[in-house]
Amino acid sequence: MNANTRSRLLLFFGGIPLFALVLFFLPFGHYALLALLVLAVQYLSSLELRAMLRKSERADPGNFVTIVGLVQSLAVYIACVAGARPLEAAAVMFLISILCLMIVLSPIAFSKKESFPLLLSTAGSISLAHFYTGILPGFLMLIVAGFPDAKNAIITFALLTFGNDSLAWLFGKLFGKRRNVVDVSPNKSVAGFIGGAIGSIAGAFLGLGPLAGSWKPEGSRYLVLSLILGAGMAFFVIAGDLFESALKRSAGMKDSGVIVPGRGGVLDSFDSLYFSAPFFVAFSYLARLFFL
Repeated sequence: MNANTRSRLLLFFGGIPLFALVLFFLPFGHYALLALLVLAVQYLSSLELRAMLRKSERADPGNFVTIVGLVQSLAVYIACVAGARPLEAAAVMFLISILCLMIVLSPIAFSKKESFPLLLSTAGSISLAHFYTGILPGFLMLIVAGFPDAKNAIITFALLTFGNDSLAWLFGKLFGKRRNVVDVSPNKSVAGFIGGAIGSIAGAFLGLGPLAGSWKPEGSRYLVLSLILGAGMAFFVIAGDLFESALKRSAGMKDSGVIVPGRGGVLDSFDSLYFSAPFFVAFSYLARLFFL
């Protein structure tokens, strides 16, 4: 049994029961414990991304960018607890994100002449860190605390993402003969991509059907929404995974870190969630899902 398989078994027998415990028995404060988890993941992700930038000889955005990202997500959580609807909380996040980006980029305007050749690289590093580990985790916070039917929103998002990851791994193990289909992640297989898509679509049918609340779509609307949500999530889950792999390739790194046994770093485990969360929030709001 390899390290990756052990990690998945540990998640199944340890992580899932803890997740269920918090979700069903500790929902206080708009799932405050899950919100703290998002902040912890965001903090560690920022540190790992900054390490990647240093490894690739690009500018480290610094602790201030990490702190600014945490403040953004905390502001989103506070807005949700205060009663803001998802669109209102998203507007708060958008405005704060723009303001924070302007703040963290402002020092470049006062740079010394000797640093001029590095300014574009510095601005790029700051913008990437702010977007990837500052803005995107804020959408996870919206899923945790922003929807009126937050419990089912969280469950459905988990089914869509972890269902994709689990079936992609299983199909890759069983049927993954054709690999090297993408240069940034040579171990990925066509069978794995197909399995991941099946996992997300199945998760959508479960989340919008048997597990849905009073907002449950009916008839053809249920079929169409489940297919669109599942297919869209499948794309963004895969894209998120490959995007982080591309960053690691650029930095010459195999893993983003070592904190997660058998999987590498925090970014290695949450990259697909970061990319898929904005789509999930946008689609759910437009289709009026998870509204009591």
